[in-house]
Amino acid sequence: MFAVQPKVLFSWMGRKYYLGLSSGSEGIMQVKLVQHAVGQGGLFSGQLTTQGTPLRWVYDCGSNQRDALRREIKTVAGGGDIDMLFLSHLDSDHVGGVDELLGQVRVREVVLPYLNECTVLAIMARDASSGALTGTFIEATNDLAIWFGSRGVETITFVVGTDEDDLDDGPSLPSDPSDGREGECSPKWTRPPQPATELIADLNRPDGRSGSVAMMQQVAHGAAVELLTPTGAINWALIPYVQLPSVKQMRAFEQALEDEFGTPLDKRAIVARAKDADVRDKLRDCYDALWLDHNLITMTLYCGPLSPQRSEVSFSKFRYHDSWSNKVGGWMLTGDAHLNSLRRRQRFLKFYRRVTPLINALMLPHHGSILNHSDLVLEAMPKLIVGYAAAGPNSYGHPHHDVRVAVNGHWSAHFHRVSNHRPSQLEMRVRMR
Repeated sequence: MFAVQPKVLFSWMGRKYYLGLSSGSEGIMQVKLVQHAVGQGGLFSGQLTTQGTPLRWVYDCGSNQRDALRREIKTVAGGGDIDMLFLSHLDSDHVGGVDELLGQVRVREVVLPYLNECTVLAIMARDASSGALTGTFIEATNDLAIWFGSRGVETITFVVGTDEDDLDDGPSLPSDPSDGREGECSPKWTRPPQPATELIADLNRPDGRSGSVAMMQQVAHGAAVELLTPTGAINWALIPYVQLPSVKQMRAFEQALEDEFGTPLDKRAIVARAKDADVRDKLRDCYDALWLDHNLITMTLYCGPLSPQRSEVSFSKFRYHDSWSNKVGGWMLTGDAHLNSLRRRQRFLKFYRRVTPLINALMLPHHGSILNHSDLVLEAMPKLIVGYAAAGPNSYGHPHHDVRVAVNGHWSAHFHRVSNHRPSQLEMRVRMR
């Protein structure tokens, strides 16, 4: 990338940190953001380079079009180690390729929405109702630390959500990043991780298995990932936000579990026996208490700067007009978020209000579903250049015609569909001095 090789300052935890370069490249930060063409599903990758080895992250890894997913997993894995893998939620079209990805590349940390036994059972009940419950999912949720650890993952981090409106004042972020760029960058949570609790895992492991076990931790609502070099925090962050199911619905679901499985309710035992057909049938019956909220829990992710800064931004599909002043570089990933819901939308926009003016690319929720869309989200992003739907062949009507029209009606944005065909891939490059 540079003509002059940097001088190593020190090494720590397998990563190298560098002195400044003697070429003319000091202070330049380059970012490559890609929504891969996997079809009806999601696979996004990001790569940020200051000096030395790039920092890499991925958001979701799944698709209903398996051939396209395999092709793009190979591409992502070929880029080198992944520092952080964010999984928005556990639908197969968002996580169905994770096992294959972990088999091809080292992933240091997996980030998930917080899962307790009740939410895992709710996901199982939903998947059982549609015939989508798999043995791999049951195996993984019975002991996440062993499942991920045996595949080389060092750390599993759970992001806690909240149902309290007064706690949604925004993420915990450095107020004024020093923007130090001398040396390789590394991620750090802005709120100290704590031991994970109430999760599907036997931390004592009576069978004696202690090797290849990932460390499990959780971070509080509002925790973000700042990127640090030896000279300070740079003007870039990864900001997750977890949407929770309603308390009312979860209480109704727990009551349904008690009606089917009796009291006292042993949730862990139900998870362990989920491969049993009778257990799956009972879980399917319990799903009626939740059916109005198909996507119970999802994690959105902002990738981008914390404040406006001189930058060069380019898209693989769109050219700038000279009159546009949109060059900031933020990208918002939404998974299957319910942004049509008034309360959820208000909390989402309140939480991200510091960075919504910096967003150039928006993943339209739930593959462009009209049932998850709101024009008010588009209006909150004045510098939006592209709103896109990750939607391959499907029977759901994604992306919806009205969603396309709404995006194209934005004063500066274009609509783009990322299908299972490689030419539809969406790529954005950001260069900051």
